[in-house]
Amino acid sequence: MNLPSQTNPHLARYDMGKLAEALSRANRTADEYLFGMLHGEKRQAYALNFYGIRVTFEDLDMQIEEAARSLYGYGVRKGDCVSILMPNMIPTVVYIYACWRIGAVINMIDPRTHCQGILERVKLTNSKLLITMMNLCEAKVEPIVDELPVENVVAISFDFSTILKVGIHMLSSISTFLKSQTSKDFKKEHMDKPGNKYILHSDFIKKYTTIQEDIRAVFEPGMPAAVLYTSGTSADGIIKGAVLTHEAYNSAPGAFRRMVGSGEYQRGYKFGGFIPFFSAYGSMSGMHAALCGGMELILVPIFDPNKFAEMLLSIKPNVFFGVPRFHEQLADHPKLQKKNDLLSFIKIPISGGDKISPATIERVNAAYKRSGYNGGLRVGYGSTELGGSIAVMPDYNPEKDDFPWDIPGNVGFLMPHCRGMVINPDTGEELPFGEDGELCMHSACQMLEYYNMPKETEEITHIGPDGTKYYRMGDKGHLDETGCFYFVDRYKRSMMRPDGHTVHPSPIENVIMGHEAVELCAVVGLRQAENSSGSIPSALVILREEYKTSPEKIRETLTSIDEYCLKRLPERDRAIAYKSVEEVPYTLMGKINFRELEKQLVDTKTFLIRDLAFFPELQDKK
Repeated sequence: MNLPSQTNPHLARYDMGKLAEALSRANRTADEYLFGMLHGEKRQAYALNFYGIRVTFEDLDMQIEEAARSLYGYGVRKGDCVSILMPNMIPTVVYIYACWRIGAVINMIDPRTHCQGILERVKLTNSKLLITMMNLCEAKVEPIVDELPVENVVAISFDFSTILKVGIHMLSSISTFLKSQTSKDFKKEHMDKPGNKYILHSDFIKKYTTIQEDIRAVFEPGMPAAVLYTSGTSADGIIKGAVLTHEAYNSAPGAFRRMVGSGEYQRGYKFGGFIPFFSAYGSMSGMHAALCGGMELILVPIFDPNKFAEMLLSIKPNVFFGVPRFHEQLADHPKLQKKNDLLSFIKIPISGGDKISPATIERVNAAYKRSGYNGGLRVGYGSTELGGSIAVMPDYNPEKDDFPWDIPGNVGFLMPHCRGMVINPDTGEELPFGEDGELCMHSACQMLEYYNMPKETEEITHIGPDGTKYYRMGDKGHLDETGCFYFVDRYKRSMMRPDGHTVHPSPIENVIMGHEAVELCAVVGLRQAENSSGSIPSALVILREEYKTSPEKIRETLTSIDEYCLKRLPERDRAIAYKSVEEVPYTLMGKINFRELEKQLVDTKTFLIRDLAFFPELQDKK
């Protein structure tokens, strides 16, 4: 019997000799991998573009060297962790590569993480330094500054009015960043106070760049490069730090180039860098692969997810990633309903983060063709533990090939640096082609481990017949004999928001149950409409009698519950829709019947919506 792990039919699609040559160059630091390929005029090309502020590869190299010397002069050494609490900005890229230049490990933290979560992540990695924006210090750092294990917090000053002048439509009105501007009083009372932990970025550079010795790290196999956080496959939603190596980062550019075709992946293209760099999707498949490909990385720190179309039409990236909702917005945009060339700048549009139906792909591609792009949407699949992308559809051309575009769940061929197998989740037995089971994947970009979590690492590891380590995805699906990869559903009880962020219900339920007004709570992912993409994390709450004496009292209580959650959970990891219910259904085994609950839709008349980002129809009613 032919098994996927033995035959790997997807490899027949690729020039494996060229891939092997590309992967052989992965054994160096990510910094060396990038700049080792840049010589002569290539160094004069633009690497970064931040709202019109353009930085060449040569200038980027100089800024990285300066920051690296400062880090080294401060005392950061090979293997030390440096926490970076930043959105996608020029200093973010600079400090990432500066850490890699000296062999330090970047500990990437989502700026929307609540204070306690930031503290936990810095403590977990025993970071030597925390680098953040001055704008975040007052709201995010000051409440925990005395508990942080670091001696200093480097604060990078930035005026958001710069962005407001050039592209207000790109900003999210609910952004934490704009809400937490650091005041002059804060700077005077805290940052200028003798003995405080804060140090301005400009002062940090001046103070610690005097070191003259060679600071470049010597590469070693398995050398950690980054800690990126994921909820993984656990039903309890425990946050885990996936450790990605330098080889993993360096394997992504060559594999991606083999996947999409070198003719489509060219120097000088503009890459839309709006997927956050604190994710593998953003930093590995995005930032590092784009820069190593010689692309100009357009940095977008934050944007309104409901205005993705306006953003795209404004910055005009040739290559970009997005969740299905983003591409659907393009298809529905009023400017793209008539024949024009507004999307003629597109070369490679990729969708990931959630399932997308064949009918939606057709609708999106019709809009693309109508607006000047004759290619098609490239749907993909991946995970943090595998370094981002592991499968991508070929370019959409149903008239010239027999790729099964119309089969739901098809996310394309496995990428050339990946291997796949499907197992019986109960017995671990490998299943043949076409049979659904738990998807297990191996990738050259695969994580080394979960940071300081050997038990959790072992739980998601499956050893193949030849000794290869596969990552258990926790997802249901199968492979076919052509190498196509099909994602059917998730074994774990989690939900994918419309913006592609995975949310686990158990931590939310645990927090809500701690509120004095709550008798019982069930958190489920609900759709906004029958065919909408993504799920809305929704809390169905049974309130105690004294808290539901009137509709006004119920609304007040549900608002209080959400505020309670915001103090204890990351902003994106909470419920954003609430409903008071009298009872919940149970299975015959006496457990809450979540499948039954998930059949309903979010009705804005009966649900209290606490985040309007995905409900634009309510914006004017707020």
